[in-house]
Amino acid sequence: MKVLEVITAEEAGFCFGVERAIDMVLEAASENDDLNVYTLGPLIHNPQVVKKLEEKNVKVASSLAEIDSGIVIIRSHGVAPEIIEQAREKNLKIIDATCPYVKNAQKYARQLVDEGYQTFIYGDQDHPEVQGIYGASDKKAIIIREKEDLKSVELKAKVGFVAQTTKSPESFRDIINLVITEVKELKVFNTICNTTDVRQSSAKRLAEDADIMFVIGGHNSANTTRLAEICAATNTPTYHIETAAEIEKEWLSGKNKVGITAGASTPDWLIREVIQLMNEENKEVNVESTENVEEKEEQVVEEVEEVEETTEETEETTEEKEADNNEEAEESAEVDAEEEAETQEEAEFKYSDNDIADLRKGQKVTGTVVEINDNGVYVDVNYKTDGFIPLRHLSHRPVEDAHDIVSMDEEIEVVILTLEDDEGNMILSKKQADYEKAWEKIVEAHENDEVIEAEVTKEVKGGLVVDVGVRGFIPASHVAIGYVDDLSDYVGETLRLKVIEVERDNNNVVLSAKKVLEKERAAKKEETLASLEEGQTVEGTVTKLVDFGAFIDLGGIEGLLHISEMSWGRIESPAEVLSEGEKVEVQVLGVNKEEERISLGLKQLLPDPWEEFAEKHYEGEVVEGKITKLVDFGAFMEVEKGIEGLIHISQLSHKHVKTADEVVNVGDVREAKIINIDADQERVGLSLKELEEKPEPKEKSSSSSQSSSKGSSSSSQSSSDDNSSSGGATIREIVGDIFDQGE
Repeated sequence: MKVLEVITAEEAGFCFGVERAIDMVLEAASENDDLNVYTLGPLIHNPQVVKKLEEKNVKVASSLAEIDSGIVIIRSHGVAPEIIEQAREKNLKIIDATCPYVKNAQKYARQLVDEGYQTFIYGDQDHPEVQGIYGASDKKAIIIREKEDLKSVELKAKVGFVAQTTKSPESFRDIINLVITEVKELKVFNTICNTTDVRQSSAKRLAEDADIMFVIGGHNSANTTRLAEICAATNTPTYHIETAAEIEKEWLSGKNKVGITAGASTPDWLIREVIQLMNEENKEVNVESTENVEEKEEQVVEEVEEVEETTEETEETTEEKEADNNEEAEESAEVDAEEEAETQEEAEFKYSDNDIADLRKGQKVTGTVVEINDNGVYVDVNYKTDGFIPLRHLSHRPVEDAHDIVSMDEEIEVVILTLEDDEGNMILSKKQADYEKAWEKIVEAHENDEVIEAEVTKEVKGGLVVDVGVRGFIPASHVAIGYVDDLSDYVGETLRLKVIEVERDNNNVVLSAKKVLEKERAAKKEETLASLEEGQTVEGTVTKLVDFGAFIDLGGIEGLLHISEMSWGRIESPAEVLSEGEKVEVQVLGVNKEEERISLGLKQLLPDPWEEFAEKHYEGEVVEGKITKLVDFGAFMEVEKGIEGLIHISQLSHKHVKTADEVVNVGDVREAKIINIDADQERVGLSLKELEEKPEPKEKSSSSSQSSSKGSSSSSQSSSDDNSSSGGATIREIVGDIFDQGE
């Protein structure tokens, strides 16, 4: 009986949207132990996956009415906008796991309605995805299941189309072709997931080549049902099953090539169960073949024994008659027989003791690479023929050149897929051996809390995908200690990770870079705190700029560099001095190890501008500067970087000045005279008045003289004293024209 050949379709199992939704649910469940987690309806159309999620305390709610508090997860099919609003009104935490392709369909449906198009949704009316798209259109779109439904609709001048993401592209094109000549303006958004087309095409090709097809997925899954229909249309016997337990052995009778595909909601472990069952069938076939051979051998042995008995009887009669004559001949014959038996035993021993290995399908063995070509690699595994590894079985990543993966004479581990194919070749898989080894490493790392390294291969919604020999997922919240704005920066990077969750049955590995960073940072922080002392100069990295200063990472712990300690001069923003990510040397101004607070200074490491200024300048010197600030009592002028002097309001002009802006404005460049320098107090007194010519006193009018002469001599003396104290200004100059107004 011929061994079954099992072939899996190119695209089978979880699609991107479903895988993303499951990752989001598992992350929510693991990070929110104190909250109830619900999915609004089954997360995906696969009862086995839903059951496993329930085991992780993820409950299924048929409506929001069943949820009072906690987290509600919008499944990959999406919901109408009004459902989201209702969840917000109930103050539920919402995690939207809607597939991005479905979100696009919702967006375009709404857009078509808003632009005045008669909007059609091609899909199954009862499907939750279609209901969500319909809700997004404000329930103004028309749902059609097939092109015949258009016959009952009167088409308008402007028509627009979107489609359920899992519909057949070919059938969608048929509908568009039917409408395109009937309307004035047609706008079509192709919202069908491209994976759907690939999945359906590969399933069809496989069904045309196979003797029997198994389509794995929920019986309530629309895309899986469609796959089964496509396969059945090739006239190949097709069975839509949810689990391997549904397969009846009679279906395989007379079949040699088994094709397997699966819907977008089918996990890998369900697919593996079916493949394993096929392998078990092959083992039974081998056992039956062995039993048949043994029966034939027993039959031959019995026939030989019967012949030997007859021969012995004949020989006995002959011996009685010729005993005396052949005595010496018999002795000689016995010697020859013994020698022949010894020779036969020796030959048998040599055969059973040779170097040919006893191998079986599914066994993991070590071999040596003996040939590399464009199609794959030949490996010597101590068998009668060399085993062959096709390119697709070299690595879990796409391989163009086998030399990139292995080299000549390299020892590698492989799994035997087939001892002999139709052409007599042994088929091996390095990918499968690496897969098994990777899982062993992952489980060991998880159990021992070890750190592993892995390369980030791509960014997905909610986190990063890494290569750990199998697909690993890092939630966005575990990529770094703080918030990461752009996850794509990590693609191609190799990260140090800890395994925080392992589910081999679900092919699920969740990892964390944050856990590693936190542990390393805690150790570094303890070391840094122990070594810091006041007055010490240290190097750090600017991690964040704020209005009042900058935070500097000193190694596991951050210190605050206040804006007042950044420069000897006045600065408006820390960004004038520093930038995030910059390395900088600072001085430790204070350390509170109990509260883990560190004060830092930058200007302390810079030359003191006041000392330099006092050495270079002197009182009476005229300098140029810029007005930087106006205050009630005068104006500040920067005369050098980091040095500001005060022009007191009394030094602005010989004239009476009420406010500084009567004489100067911020930004003015003026010359001023230094009237005093106090380096210890960091003060410089400046004067504009000293550079002006002192005005001459005005002559008194005759009326004023007459009025003055009427006063007593003591009054005249008092008036004279007042004029002198005001710096030469007369009363009239001080109080204005009020005397003239009085007259």
